[in-house]
Amino acid sequence: MRKPKGILEDALAEIEGRLKDGINADALADEFSISSIHLQRLFRQTFNKPIGAYIRSRKLSSSIMDLMHSGLSVLDIALEYGFSYEQSYIISFRREFGFTPGDLRRNRQLVRTTPPLLPFEQESAYKNHFLIGNIIKEQYMDSVYFDMIKNNFNVVTPENILKPVSLTSNRGGAYNWAYADEMINRALENGIVVHGHVLVWHDLTPVWMAKGTKTEAEENLKNYITDVLTHYHGRIHSWDVVNEAMRDGLSEADASGDWKKCLRSDVPWHRALGGNYIETAFLTAREADPDITLYYNDYDLENPRKAQAVWNMIHDINYRYRRTTGQGRNLIEGLGMQAHYQIKNFNENRVRSSLKKFSALNIELSISELDVTAAGYEVGEGKDIVMSENDAALQAMIYKRLFRFYRENAAYISRVSMWGIDDHNSWISAGTPCLFDRYLNPKQAFNAVFNPR
Repeated sequence: MRKPKGILEDALAEIEGRLKDGINADALADEFSISSIHLQRLFRQTFNKPIGAYIRSRKLSSSIMDLMHSGLSVLDIALEYGFSYEQSYIISFRREFGFTPGDLRRNRQLVRTTPPLLPFEQESAYKNHFLIGNIIKEQYMDSVYFDMIKNNFNVVTPENILKPVSLTSNRGGAYNWAYADEMINRALENGIVVHGHVLVWHDLTPVWMAKGTKTEAEENLKNYITDVLTHYHGRIHSWDVVNEAMRDGLSEADASGDWKKCLRSDVPWHRALGGNYIETAFLTAREADPDITLYYNDYDLENPRKAQAVWNMIHDINYRYRRTTGQGRNLIEGLGMQAHYQIKNFNENRVRSSLKKFSALNIELSISELDVTAAGYEVGEGKDIVMSENDAALQAMIYKRLFRFYRENAAYISRVSMWGIDDHNSWISAGTPCLFDRYLNPKQAFNAVFNPR
């Protein structure tokens, strides 16, 4: 006798593959040689919704792409998705979304769709390899988005709510904990690990923090790190202590020399404290919470020169820390390797070389901000862009190659975190970089990641 999980997995796959025909609970039950009543009961018990209502919602959600981006008439779309009459489609559409298909075509507003239920793939694909995560932010606290997080990811990184300007705007120790606490607690209550981002950065930091005398700025830095880590002690698994401190455009001589000369000069903390601000931040974080894993996070680490400068920095700080303390523990225990790639210039060999280089540091490595933008789309907001079939296939191929490589090197990788759930809410939505489209339908890229076979 087949197990319920297997029946439901196959049923969900059948539904997605047959949205444009007369699929229903009776047809599925016949295909699986079980009673329709048993299938309906099993579906409702597992997903807390009737299978018939789910199929109808998925049909209506899927039809939106045709409404918005094809020349088909409403009647043609209604018939294509198995509705007997145009009017029955329009009535169902209005009940589901609150307006008619014609209203949508005229006004082009964003639609709250029903994403497909895909609750089992993530565990089977990566449970023995690494944590796989995404970001949380205000939009993703909505029940539909949060269900997608719960169903597919087991670690989250707050995109902005833990950055200094979000937690404290005013001098004098007044912190805005409430909203960040709400998000983090909700993740923890659902068994999701939280990675903290970020304590020290050149951006989104109140100006007053790095102002005043050198002593005052250093005190502000230490107090802030201590206050935040004390507040979140026991709730946050690991932290990006310093983010994006290394400058771009390094020469070969720069990269092979003193790493402090490779630092960005536009960082307020660097102007106030010099290059020592990085080590000060990590030492303060270690003292404030010895139980967490401390990360440095940066982008473009596939660039050999930038990679060398970051490698030198981590090696130098850790070597001196171990020598000073007499302990085997590193001070910088993890490296977040941001992974913002583009189809047009993706270089897998550089990705491989970079990971191999940093694995020699004997610290945790995490792919911290993964997205893959499509060729021909500029970075920025483009809320109504639809990928071409060619770009969708190329994007999926890159995601597949990346995750194959990540699995091959799982001994070095502790976490792979996407930087956005869906294209509409992405920070680079014009590049359609995510696994789900703007209507929360899974793209080819989703299957490349979560169904890697």
